[in-house]
Amino acid sequence: MKKLMLFAAACAAGLVLTGCLSTHTNDATAEAKVCVKAPVFTADVQAGKTVVTGKANIHCLFGVICWGVSSYADNAFVSTTANVFGKIPFQLFAPPQTVVKQAATYNACAANKADVILAAKYKLDIADFFVYKKFACQVTGYPGTIKGVTK
Repeated sequence: MKKLMLFAAACAAGLVLTGCLSTHTNDATAEAKVCVKAPVFTADVQAGKTVVTGKANIHCLFGVICWGVSSYADNAFVSTTANVFGKIPFQLFAPPQTVVKQAATYNACAANKADVILAAKYKLDIADFFVYKKFACQVTGYPGTIKGVTK
């Protein structure tokens, strides 16, 4: 019995006194900070004189599963709600309001051969049925075509 107790104590001491130790080779160094001045570019945008519109619809089940949009303007700034998961294909974690606004912006740009929509105004209609929502968006604005970029 003493041998068993001594063996158990030795095993417990071995577990307590040994363990993993991770060392990093850059622990004693400071991080290098590099400041690079990037040139400022300005886009030369030619604005159209006629008002253009674009429409899009999206359906959403349980606020998570959404369908109805196949194309959207990826870099269009249409909401202050940021996607906290970064750039994820098919706008998986983006709010449905943002996706339908981006789709309406894309449809307006594609139909009018524009690069951007200037002074965009969004009309968003939401039909809420508790577990199912339908979002309909209409964007109006002036078409803008990028003619060049200057430094």
